[in-house]
Amino acid sequence: MAITVFLLDDHEIVRRGIAQLLETQDDIEIVGEAGTAAQALARIPALRPDVAILDVRLPDGEGVSVCRDVRSAVAPPPACLMLTSFSDDEALFGAIMAGASGYLLKQVTGTDLIGAVRTVAAGGSLLDPTAATAVMERL
Repeated sequence: MAITVFLLDDHEIVRRGIAQLLETQDDIEIVGEAGTAAQALARIPALRPDVAILDVRLPDGEGVSVCRDVRSAVAPPPACLMLTSFSDDEALFGAIMAGASGYLLKQVTGTDLIGAVRTVAAGGSLLDPTAATAVMERL
């Protein structure tokens, strides 16, 4: 059975690129996407994806809030994989507190993103190496 994925990013070209990358895999299926937090909050509960890939910064909110809201409203909750252009310690800690399973910078390779989707879908967790270093330094 395929891993179902929902994409949230305010840039259409980014959503298309991620969707095209992930759909090259036989075990991953894109079931929905959104460009705003409001759209994601309306669509994710209905679609019940295994994994939600969420951009951290959005025009109408933040992916961290979407993660927290869908994890409390959807049963079973999706694994939330935060994907961002910004190395932001506060967003990283917020994502962890919201229950995100992973936090990656958009500089990630396609192969690593595919692996991350599989990891969080299987119940694992991961942090981008740069983000992990920031966490360790802060601790």
